Amino acid sequence: MTDFRQIAILVEGQTESAFVTEILAPYLQSFGAYVTPVIVKTARLADGTTYKGGGMVWKHYQEDLLRLLGASHYRCVSILVDFYAYPRNAPGVDCCRRPHQPRRCTEIREHAMAAAIGNHRFVPHVVLHEFETWVIAAAVGAGSLLGDVSVAKALQAEAATVGGDVELLNDSRETAPSKRVLRRWPDYDKVIDGVEVIREVGLEAVMDRCPGLKAWVAELLGR
Repeated sequence: MTDFRQIAILVEGQTESAFVTEILAPYLQSFGAYVTPVIVKTARLADGTTYKGGGMVWKHYQEDLLRLLGASHYRCVSILVDFYAYPRNAPGVDCCRRPHQPRRCTEIREHAMAAAIGNHRFVPHVVLHEFETWVIAAAVGAGSLLGDVSVAKALQAEAATVGGDVELLNDSRETAPSKRVLRRWPDYDKVIDGVEVIREVGLEAVMDRCPGLKAWVAELLGR
């Protein structure tokens, strides 16, 4: 048996893959866990390869999760999906009812995914509400973001609308975290700027403002 833990995390696309590689992996490695991001495959190409990121149908995630869980060298296999754009037909997709209770619905979806996969090595995670939640969390308390004071203040104003509980910052398609960031920061590049902002502020500072993210990281470290 190896003396370190290998973890695979199934992700939706390039932004999440960059976050895992550049932010999460170095953090977990300091605790002896080695992480590999895997972008979900959504199409089989003519040459037999199976790569196309951005899958939003559950069967694609399920197929890749089962494949990864079939590799015995992974201590655990996780998944990183958005609450806001939860995969079609995924377990627990219909949990949301009025009054809207996103944290409760997140728990239902994670438990439903775990039951559907049926493997104790599987660690599901649903982000409230999407990647840009973490970008806004990074802005809280920051004097500037990538050297821009106005962007930091603008995103802090968004966080203030929910009392600083950024994981609850979403009301509709027009007010999702990504839409808020783009309105306040028109030149925002999700892959480059989003990951760099979290790196600049530090993952622990973001986790302090995002209990869902903090709990997920703790679960990965506990495996």
